[in-house]
Amino acid sequence: MEKRRSPWVAIILAVVIGVMVIVLLNGVINPTTVVVAKVAIAPGTPLTADLLEVRTIPSQAKPVDAFTRVEDLQNKVMAVGRAPGDYITASVLGDASQAGIPASLQPDHLAIAVKVDLASGIAGLLREGQKVTLIGMLSPDVLHSIAAPAIPVNSPFQVAPTVIPSNLPASTPTPTPTPTPPEAPLARIAITDLKVLMVPQSFRYEELPSSSTQDQLFASARTVSAAQDGSVVVLDVPSTPVEVVPGFKVNPSTLIVALSKYGSLYLTLESAKGFQEQNILTLNLADLYDAMNKNTGGK
Repeated sequence: MEKRRSPWVAIILAVVIGVMVIVLLNGVINPTTVVVAKVAIAPGTPLTADLLEVRTIPSQAKPVDAFTRVEDLQNKVMAVGRAPGDYITASVLGDASQAGIPASLQPDHLAIAVKVDLASGIAGLLREGQKVTLIGMLSPDVLHSIAAPAIPVNSPFQVAPTVIPSNLPASTPTPTPTPTPPEAPLARIAITDLKVLMVPQSFRYEELPSSSTQDQLFASARTVSAAQDGSVVVLDVPSTPVEVVPGFKVNPSTLIVALSKYGSLYLTLESAKGFQEQNILTLNLADLYDAMNKNTGGK
């Protein structure tokens, strides 16, 4: 009669092999813990425990400045948006001088905030990383509101008026009428290919499902109310002068600030393939009115 083998031998052998595999993997992988985003976190959000979680990863994959405890991140502020599962590192926190937006700017670029509302800010559809084109509008009322006369920058002295001798008859100048273009608001594409750096969460357009709770609906209504009052969008603006009109170059940063203060700015969303500009023309509303009036026979 054949002797039956004991199953304990196979069980013990399997346990030994399993322990050896675990020890070997621990020696190679060396697992460690890191703090990651539990949900999507927008820039400027203060970190709390319900937004974060701890995960175990191989030590080789751990970023140098990653955090290992949620407690170390209490009351810290995010400078860069994070998706669920992204590591929370010191370089994305707002209390680091080189974190967030400053780290993403090129040496010859500046971050500028532009005031927008639902009309000029594309109804809140803007998101970080998108490209926009700025359309500037300028009214002649701005020129009339400037009380101080323009002072030539490169004039070190004033030229004295010419004195006509009293023994000579003074010639009477004949005025020559010079036609002046009618004063009217102007509009023109000012700057293209500007990158969006930050859009406040309260200004973003969001649709809520019909199954949303009352708290969610209330938060959405409050967001829409805040957006109607206006907000700001931060843009990545180059400092290299651009030719706004033929023969006239300006610094984009100063142009945006001047139009924001004394004119109007409208953001337009560019295609994902980039904006292919053709012939950029300046719109004069007086010329448009005259053209439309002539086309209708003055009626």
